[in-house]
Amino acid sequence: MSKVVIDLGTYSFKFAFGTKTYSFEPQEIKCSEYGDPYNGKEITDLVGFKKMINKIFETLEVKPNTCQVVVSVHVHEPYQLDELLANYFFNELNVQGFFIAVQPVLSMYRWAVIDAIKVAKISENFEIETITNLIQESINSIKESSHEILLQNIVIAGFNANEEFEDTLEKKLNEIYTDKKIHIMGVEKKKMGRQNSALIGGCILSVQETFNTMWITKEKYQEKGQEVLKAVYTVPEEAKF
Repeated sequence: MSKVVIDLGTYSFKFAFGTKTYSFEPQEIKCSEYGDPYNGKEITDLVGFKKMINKIFETLEVKPNTCQVVVSVHVHEPYQLDELLANYFFNELNVQGFFIAVQPVLSMYRWAVIDAIKVAKISENFEIETITNLIQESINSIKESSHEILLQNIVIAGFNANEEFEDTLEKKLNEIYTDKKIHIMGVEKKKMGRQNSALIGGCILSVQETFNTMWITKEKYQEKGQEVLKAVYTVPEEAKF
């Protein structure tokens, strides 16, 4: 059975078959070619959105009803999107299995880490502390013996429009933690780093044997409803490395 992974981005949808390969160039379709039906968190034009998804399966030359599908979403997407996606993939496309996860979690699979600091873009119009302060608070909230491990496993999801973000963040953290090594995952290969990390992480996750029990089937969705739909915000215990 084919495993298909779709990463819903603000400007494009990236997609690929499940694979154990940690580095590859995914296929991509631009939202602008379909009237921008998705703004990064919400579907603004359902007809255009469905056309994009149908185009993905056409490009992959595979029928949806022969596939299990992982969908990667924004960390601040509204819960209603989960239900809309499930209804569409199960009731219209008749997929064999479905799973939805937020992009930072899938990015951790790309870099094969479980214990990490996840840095994700916050929704607009929120007044919050600086990212470096938030990282400090996260680090200080756990036992000191784990600080160095987390500082060497920083995973960034999003921020693709800001190419200098990794360098700036690394510089700021080095100024704060002068006695510890800082490492941002993917900083050495920016193009194949955070831009594709959620998609690649989803591809890796989808083919793990330990992930087989995590798939949501149409029967399970009909039986348990919304409780099985909530997007995964942590590494699933059943699917850890």
